[in-house]
Amino acid sequence: MQKAMVITDSLSAISPELAKEYDVIVLPYHIVIDGRSYLDDTYNRGDLFARLKSYQNLPTHSACTNGEILEAYKRASQKVKGILFIALSSSMSADYNAALQAKETAKQELPDIAIEVVDSRSVLAGELLIVLAAAKAAKEGKSLSEVTEIARQAAQKVSLINVPETLFFFERSGRSGGEPTIAKAPIPIYPLLEMDASTGGIGKFISKNRTKGKAVEALLEIVKGKCGNKKLHAAISYTNNPEEAEALKNKLASEFEVGELHVTPCSLMACVVCGPNCLTLGFYGED
Repeated sequence: MQKAMVITDSLSAISPELAKEYDVIVLPYHIVIDGRSYLDDTYNRGDLFARLKSYQNLPTHSACTNGEILEAYKRASQKVKGILFIALSSSMSADYNAALQAKETAKQELPDIAIEVVDSRSVLAGELLIVLAAAKAAKEGKSLSEVTEIARQAAQKVSLINVPETLFFFERSGRSGGEPTIAKAPIPIYPLLEMDASTGGIGKFISKNRTKGKAVEALLEIVKGKCGNKKLHAAISYTNNPEEAEALKNKLASEFEVGELHVTPCSLMACVVCGPNCLTLGFYGED
C-alpha cells in the first residue's frame, strides 16, 4: 500500500503520462499574456511560439500560490498520510518557500498528515529525474522519510544543462547565468547553461558555440566527463523542437549504456523562460 505521494510543479517537465503512471500531482505555474493570467499549458502552444519568435508583447509568469499548494496537500491527504513536495530550485523561484509556508498552514488544517519539502536545486529535465526517483519509491510503498531521502540524494547527483539558441529569454527572467553582455540581443549564440546542486541551484554560463551541432557536441563531452562508463540515467526536455530532442536521444543511446531515458516537452511557462528551440538535458551516472 502506498504510504507517500509526490507533488511537484509544472516546471519539472513531467508528462501527463508519467504523472499518471506514478501518481504525481502536478501544480501549474501561471503565464501572463496581455494582462490576463493563464494556468500553465492552457494557452495555445502555436500562438505562444508565434509571440516568442516576434519578440513583441512577450509573456511574463508567476509561481504557484500558497493556497494552490495547500489545496494540493489536501488532495493528496485523501489518499496518503505522507506528502513530499519537490520544488524547482529556490534560487529561481518562490515555489519552494511557498510550499514551506503552505506546510505550516497544513499543520493546523491537516494535523494527521506528514509533509516534507525538497529543493531540487534543478528544473525541467533535471527536476524530472528527481521527481521520478521519489515517485517510483513512493509507488513501491516506501515511507515518507525514505522517499524524501531518495529525493535529496537524487538532487545531489543530477546534473542539468540547458542548450538554448540565445540567452535573451533567460536574461528577461534574470537567469542568464551571469553573462548579461551577450544576453541582451536576440541573436543565436548556442550557449550552454549549467544548473544543479554543484552551482547552488543557480544558472551558470559555461560556453557559447557557433552552431547548435557544436553545442550538442560540447554537451555530450560534459556527459562523458561526468558519467564515464557508468550506466546513464537521463531526461530530455524541449520547447518547440521535438526533432532535435529525438536526435539527442539517439546520440545518447548510441554512445552510452542507458538505464532510463525520457523525452518530454517543456511546459509553456518554461518555454517563456527558455525561448524557442531550446534543449535541456538532465542526467547522472548510476553508482
